Amino acid sequence: MKNIFSGAKEYPFHLSIGALLVNDIGEICCHFYPEGLPYESGNEGELYLLMRETPHEGESIEDVVHRGIYEEFGAKGKITHYLGTVNSWFPGVTTGITIHKTTLYFLTKLDHIDLSKRDYDDVESTSTIMWIEPEELKDIFIKQGKRFKRTDLDESKIVENYIKHARN
Repeated sequence: MKNIFSGAKEYPFHLSIGALLVNDIGEICCHFYPEGLPYESGNEGELYLLMRETPHEGESIEDVVHRGIYEEFGAKGKITHYLGTVNSWFPGVTTGITIHKTTLYFLTKLDHIDLSKRDYDDVESTSTIMWIEPEELKDIFIKQGKRFKRTDLDESKIVENYIKHARN
């Protein structure tokens, strides 16, 4: 059976689970691609992304977060809060149809990271892992969303929700 969450032609919807992974000093872990995403045409230029994974059939949200931070960052952490969603619509590269994507984000506190544990068969393994101050990353995401004209590439709302949460 096809994954009904992955934006296929017969299911033009994509559900992702994202994590905003933070260290003890409040920096946010993200992917950095100097030349854009290797699996999408039209995304040339610097690109920053939080962890985002498509759920596998029968997988819980918590399992997706833990699998995602481990595969993408080689990290383990504890989910502490829900931070919100990003909804977007964009042309599917392989399907030729417009995909509606919803990503649910969760604040996750870093317990441990070992970059050698990243899944090097996964496309995310081509990124450089960066730790960035929240205000700086928020600004990067705002500019990035405008530059690429894709709301799914502007995760500033999620970073802003983290900043508000961290102040309380």
